[in-house]
Amino acid sequence: MNKKTKVKIIWYLSFFAIYLMIWAILHFSFENLDNVYKVVISSVISALLSPRIKEFETQSGKQIQLKWVFMKKAITI
Repeated sequence: MNKKTKVKIIWYLSFFAIYLMIWAILHFSFENLDNVYKVVISSVISALLSPRIKEFETQSGKQIQLKWVFMKKAITI
């Protein structure tokens, strides 16, 4: 498994975990809210809070970084 595949797996898992938490909060807080609105709101907030993948070239080769709102340092892979 190469680096890019590992980064994508981490990104999808973090997006899914954030999505489930936000959807559960909306589901139990606003019971009368339609499911379509819960899905849209959860997706938008998850997209904003999920880590960003940044790929750049250095002297040693390509580097892939995960930048996240909740962490000060970027994770370099």
